[in-house]
Parts: sequence; structure tokens; C-alpha cells
Amino acid sequence: MTHTMQTRLTIWQTIRLLLSHRRLADRRAFDYESNRFAKVMVGIASLFIVGYLIMLAVLFALIANDMRSMTSVELMCALLPAVMCIDFLMRLAVQQTPSQIARPYMLLPLPRHACVDAFIFSSLTSWGNLTWLILVIPYSIMSVAFSYGMLTMVYLVIVTLLAAVANSQWYSLTRTLANRSFLWWLLPVGFYALEASPLYLGHDAGLQQYLRVYSLPGDAIGGHSMWPLLAMMALTAILVLANRHVQYAAVCMETMGASKPKSLKHVIRFSFLERYGELGTFLQLEIKQLMRNRNPRKAIIMSIVFTIILSMLIITTDIYDSDVMTNFWALYIFILPGATILVKVMGYEGNYVDLLFVRRENILALLHAKYIFYSAMLLLPFVLMQPMVIAGKMPLMMLASYAVYTMGFQYFVIFQSAVYTHQTIPMNEKITSKGGLDGNYVQMIITGVVFIIPNIIVTTLQTMFSPETTYGIMLAIGLAFVLTNRLWLRNIYNRMMKRKYDNLEGFTSTR
Repeated sequence: MTHTMQTRLTIWQTIRLLLSHRRLADRRAFDYESNRFAKVMVGIASLFIVGYLIMLAVLFALIANDMRSMTSVELMCALLPAVMCIDFLMRLAVQQTPSQIARPYMLLPLPRHACVDAFIFSSLTSWGNLTWLILVIPYSIMSVAFSYGMLTMVYLVIVTLLAAVANSQWYSLTRTLANRSFLWWLLPVGFYALEASPLYLGHDAGLQQYLRVYSLPGDAIGGHSMWPLLAMMALTAILVLANRHVQYAAVCMETMGASKPKSLKHVIRFSFLERYGELGTFLQLEIKQLMRNRNPRKAIIMSIVFTIILSMLIITTDIYDSDVMTNFWALYIFILPGATILVKVMGYEGNYVDLLFVRRENILALLHAKYIFYSAMLLLPFVLMQPMVIAGKMPLMMLASYAVYTMGFQYFVIFQSAVYTHQTIPMNEKITSKGGLDGNYVQMIITGVVFIIPNIIVTTLQTMFSPETTYGIMLAIGLAFVLTNRLWLRNIYNRMMKRKYDNLEGFTSTR
């Protein structure tokens, strides 16, 4: 056996070993038992998604069968760019980049790229890449198979599968770059703007031009031309190679550190808070945590950006002018900045939670400081939504009542997660952290409650009372929890102390 063959065999064995180790690591993780409920909930949500995709497949098949301007294959190819854009957004919530889990293996005596190659191979063969086949296969059976035959149907399915695989590499590449600098998000934004350019560029700009451009691959597939398949294979190969290079460079950078020493930063004291004693100290800690650490800073910046975007969208369009949508977005915008960080309350503090136990009631003072800080943060969405009041789209009473309701009942619910948080969230090492997988089922339930239940309450109240009475009731509920915040924060603190040693074990084991 030649040296080259031995090297290739060693690399392949290493990849198999690493993938096997990752499967075992997931089962042996400290939070495996606590996340079983979350996995059940994800399974239930997956069933709903499957049902929804099958329903869409039937709907599109009926449309395709009635269309005369486009064939069924052309229609699916025209839909594919939008489907892949949705796929990209869905991966933001569920898919880790290869470099996120490669760091622990980088210092082992393994072939140079073996770790990254193992996890890229895993992303290529992930079951998640088959998700959109739930839409394409039923659609193809109902519309393509009978018109073009089985060969064309299989061809369309293969091209769609390759598009999903290429999209997984595109997501992995752009997400890794964006983790290093927020400006890299301009790359996917620019790409999807260019992809949608037939809608707004050219003399014939519009939906018809968009459909005409993206139906060309469908026409080639229907005629059994090989260029769509070759193009997708070439694109996938290019993205895999580019992703491999970016992932390896990202892991090396985070493992070995920056190449040049960082200069000392000026320390901002916020001395005006010192007059408030221990509470002022923890308020300074909260502010400096957001200013100096990458992960909490990015989280709060993203929430502010989304708040601004949603506010501008509501102001400049009339698509959300109905009562239901107005209430939904008003409540959503108010809860967004606080929920981004508070739903994982104590997660960042897990990095130094041992020090918080040195003095009695340190954590109670920390919780109180967090409550004051994020209550003050509600001024941001309140100010941003004032143009809606001026435009007559939202009454001032509604905004005031929803702000107080969020400050009271919503924060009361969110702060409950402090009792059950036992996983440390890295403050700066975003690329090699667990990403969105560091939560537990309690956080999932709390997130669902704060984003869904208030809208149900408001809708129910508005069916029984006038809008002004509804806003008054919401204001009264919020005020009740605002005025009693010291009582329920004390209750949360006492429950945390009862679970102190269990939580400490979790924090230290996930650092």
C-alpha cells in the first residue's frame, strides 16, 4: 500500500472516529436528560412542518396542473430560489457551523484538516438537507411524473437535493464569517438582493420576469439537458472548498488567538451609578458586560436592529394595519430587546457565578439590577414607535399599557428561567460555542409564553371590552407586577438558593 493510500485511509478513519465521538458526546452531555423534553417538543414541531410542507406540495401541484404559461418543472425551479432563502433562514436557528464543534479536537495529533473535514462531511450528509424533499417529492409525483415520466422526476429531485446541500455550505460559510464581523451579514443580504433582482431591475421588472428567468433551468431539466445538474455539482464543490478553507481558518484563529496583541482599552467607570451602592455596582457590571463582550453585545445589537426594522416596516407599509397584527407586533417589539438576553438570564454570569456566592444576596442584587436595566431598555421601542402614534396607526395608551405590561408580567415570566439555568454561555467564543443548543425545555416554554400568550389575552379581552378598557386591564396587570417586583425577585432568589449546588455543578461542567 502506497504512502498516499495510507494517508487517505487514515484521514477517512479519523473522520469516522470523530463523527462517532460526536454522537456519543451528545448522549453523554450533562444536559442530555434535561433536554429530552425539548427534543420531544422539536419532534412535535417537526411533524407540523412536515404536514405544512405536504399541504404546500398539494397546493402547488394543483396550481401547476392548471397553469398554461409554465410547466410543472419550470414552476418548481422558479420557486427554488425562494425556498432556498427560507432554508437559509431556518438554518440560523438549528444548524451549527463545523467550526463550532471542531475546537476541542484541533490540538490532538490528527491530520491537519481532518477535524474540519469530519464536520463538513457531517453537514453534507445531514438529514436536515432532505427536509425540502417533503415538498418536492409529493409535488413531483402529482405534477411531474405523469407529464414527463419518472426520469425527469428523479432528475428534478436530485437537482433540488444538490441545491439544499449547497445551501448548507453557503449558510455555514456566511455564518462563520458573520461571527467574526457583523458586516459580513451584508454578503447574504447582497446575494439575495441580487437573486431577487428580476423583480425590480430591467424594463420588464416584476413577477413575470422573475418567473421567466428562473424557469430556464426547469425547461432544461424537462428536456433532459445536463447543464443544470453540472452547474449544481460545480456550485456545491466550490462552496465545499470555500467553506473548508474558512472553517479551518476560523478555528485556528480562535484556538491560537489573534496574531497581534490587543491594545489596552479605556475603562469607562459610570461613576454616577456608584451612589446607589451594591445595586449601582451590578448596574455597571450589566452595562460593561454588554459593551465589552462579543456575544451579549451582538445579541443586544441584533435585537435593536430588528426593533428598528420592524418599527420602520409598520410605519411605511399598511400590511400590518389590522387590529390583530398591530397588537401582535406592538407586544413583540416591546419584549424583543429584553427577551434576547433575559431568557438566558444567569447564562453569561455562569462564567463567574462562583464569585457571586461569596456574599449573601449578591445574586438578588444582580437580579434587581438586571430588572431595572432592561426595564429602562423599554424606552427604546417606546420612542421608536412614536411615529406610529403620530401616523394614527397605534394609540399612545396602547403603547404605554404594553410597555408597563412587558415590564411587569412579561419580565416576571422571563426571570423564572434564572432558577433553572445551569449552563454557562461563552461571552466571546461564539464560533466554538454550542450556538442555539445551550437552552433547555424551561427556556423554550418561557419563550413561547412571552411571545404567544399575551396576544391571546389581548385578543380575548378585545372581544369582550372596548380597546380602551383592554389597554386599562393590561396596564393594571403590568403595574401589579411592577410594584411587587421585589417580592417575586426575592422568591426567585430563594428558589435559586435551594438549587444552588445543582446549578453550580452545571455551570462548572459547561465552561
